[in-house]
Amino acid sequence: MSIEKLLDDMENMLVDAARVPFTNKRVVEEDDLARFLDELREQMPKEIDEAKRIITDRQRILDDAQREAQNIVEQAKAYVIRLTDENAINKQAQEQANEFVAQARKTAADLQTDAVSYADEVFKHVTAHLEKTLEVVKQGHRDLQQNKNNVG
Repeated sequence: MSIEKLLDDMENMLVDAARVPFTNKRVVEEDDLARFLDELREQMPKEIDEAKRIITDRQRILDDAQREAQNIVEQAKAYVIRLTDENAINKQAQEQANEFVAQARKTAADLQTDAVSYADEVFKHVTAHLEKTLEVVKQGHRDLQQNKNNVG
């Protein structure tokens, strides 16, 4: 079960819980809440593993982009060296090499920007879910403490 589904189920359980007369408190079954908390604990490592996988993918994409850029630069340099025999050819080779280098840098920068944006969006998504989960758990804990204090 996904964290979102667990949170929805916990919210429904809270909304459907019986009210304590003349208060804003509700009565929640301890076993039900404990079951939700156990399932959340089970799901959280999966979300964390997903974030780690995204970080690894991001780094791989950045490394690939860097290697590709370096490869293009090396090809451009090799092309320039082959064409340095005559002045006219040398000028043309220099222009083409500069174009290759500029394109390689642009491609590498674009790939890096896309990878960073993707990772940023995923981190925002994971952070939002983790914050929601933590808030629900904290509220559940507060409610449980209040119920415990009211019963005891």
